[in-house]
Parts: sequence; structure tokens; C-alpha cells
Amino acid sequence: MPLPVLPSPAETPLADDFICDPPVDSRRYAIDPSDSAFSVTSQYQTNPGSHQEGNRNGEAINYFQMHFHADYLHHQYCPMSDPGECKRPVGKDPSSWGVEDVVWFIKDADPQALGPHAEAFRKHEIDGDALLLLKSEMMMKYLGLKLGPALKLCYHIDRLKQSRL
Repeated sequence: MPLPVLPSPAETPLADDFICDPPVDSRRYAIDPSDSAFSVTSQYQTNPGSHQEGNRNGEAINYFQMHFHADYLHHQYCPMSDPGECKRPVGKDPSSWGVEDVVWFIKDADPQALGPHAEAFRKHEIDGDALLLLKSEMMMKYLGLKLGPALKLCYHIDRLKQSRL
């Protein structure tokens, strides 16, 4: 049975939803600052023209809007109010850690040297108890770490064990 012949992309008509003649003005969908639903009535308003940077379209971005967005993303990752509080509880016993706590510990201990290996700990479901039992030979053989990162992680695990006492 022969395959059906499909029209070329140039011959395929576009749905009316996709045709814009004349092209749509990108400012058409901009938020009106005078609209009460979108207005900011607080101490964070800035003077027009101050603290602005450009975006890809050359439009000005308000300094407050950029920092508001960054704060929003931070709170999605870490719901604490202060960025310095975005740490695991100091008093939490490592033997009660889950896999994500271990991954966080590895990334936090040395982001450059150990961070790339954190995914292996997630893949092998290494929780707090397993982390405390790991030796450098095991990390190299089963987790694929090289000697340097394995020794660094052993150092951090030893410090963790000492802080438990």
C-alpha cells in the first residue's frame, strides 16, 4: 500500500490563530501600570528611569521586578525568609537523613569538586545511614568517583561523624 502524499510545508495553510497580518505589537499585551489589579502600592516602587536594565527586546526592566522575581525563585527552592537560613537543620542527625538530604550535603560540602557526583548518590539511593558507612574504596568502585573527590568526601563525612558525638 503506497504512503499518502502530504503537502509540503509551503503549501500547508496555517490556521487563522497563527496568522498575524499586520504583525502583533509586543507592547499590546503589556500590563497597564495604572490598572489597580497590577499596581504595586508599597515602599518598593521605584522612580521611572531609575535602576533599570534592558532585556532582549530592548525594553526596560524595573530593578524591583528583577529582584522580586529572584526572591520568588529563591522561595520556591527554599521557603525560609532569609537566604542565610537556607541550610539543613544543624541539629538533625545524619543517620535520619533521606536521599535528598545526602545529595544536598554533598553539593554543599564542595560544590565544585563534589557537586557533579551528587547525582550518583541519588541514583544509588544513598541515605544518611549509608553515607556514614561509605569508605573511599566503595565510592570509587561503586559510585565511580576518582580518588580525589572520594577522599574529600570522606573528610566531610568524618567531620560529620565527629560533630555527632
